[in-house]
Amino acid sequence: MKIYHKGYGTIDEEKTRDKVLYGNVDQECTGIVTSCWASVDVIEYAIEKGANLIISHEALFWNLDICNICEEIHG
Repeated sequence: MKIYHKGYGTIDEEKTRDKVLYGNVDQECTGIVTSCWASVDVIEYAIEKGANLIISHEALFWNLDICNICEEIHG
């Protein structure tokens, strides 16, 4: 687990959905695009603007294995 923002808790790297999914985390950031969803249009917009980091609110893929609510619903 990593501690973020001293005093505000930890993030379990095995369970969190907040992570870099694709690319190189050591690459210099050339621009950031934020969006609700990382749609094809958003990806094309990021390329057009020269941004190499997209932060989307919704996950690219739904993973039921790490969702406690889904576990409660589906057993």
